Amino acid sequence: MNDLMSGLSIAIAPKFSLSQFWQDCVDSKATIVVYVGELVRYLLSAPPSPNDKRHQIRLIWGNGLSPELWRRVQERFGIPEIGEFYASTEGVMALTNHCRSGFGQGAVGHHGWLLQRRYHDIYIPVEMDPETGEVWRSPDTGFAKRVPYEQGGEVLVRLPSREAWVGYYGADEATEKKFMENVFERGDLFYRTGDALRRDGNGHWYFMDRL
Repeated sequence: MNDLMSGLSIAIAPKFSLSQFWQDCVDSKATIVVYVGELVRYLLSAPPSPNDKRHQIRLIWGNGLSPELWRRVQERFGIPEIGEFYASTEGVMALTNHCRSGFGQGAVGHHGWLLQRRYHDIYIPVEMDPETGEVWRSPDTGFAKRVPYEQGGEVLVRLPSREAWVGYYGADEATEKKFMENVFERGDLFYRTGDALRRDGNGHWYFMDRL
């Protein structure tokens, strides 16, 4: 929808074809490809073709691309830039990482110094209980334990109010499970992403696991 509103052209093939994919890119003169991780793995499994580098693709954009495939994709297909993102369908959290070199390969997002400061008390990784799989809470205070970004854990997102996220339509119980209250202090409110992520010293975010 954003592409259409921006006046960009979109080419949609009737179906995915491993043998026809790069020819479709050549014929449509596409410059950007939207992917999911397994699509790229399929492309790498195909035998080499003259079309591997005849296209004009300058960016592939999507999520789920395995870190070990990034360099192979760029070298084989001559693609200058990979844009990987992490986002919740609910729209509560989003990360992006544009990578042109080996710096940040495999990361699902990147925060520079300003964004690290901005989101320090909004995107917070917490310790998990290995036995229950739930967020660990202190038996003394009942509060959760924040962990270092480099260690990682389930990321909780601070919400200003329940109205900030309307929840799932017709599924009050599922909606309620996403809210966590009194996490670090009385009266605070967080959204559970259900995903474990970590952030390294360079500000790159890496997906660890779906909980």
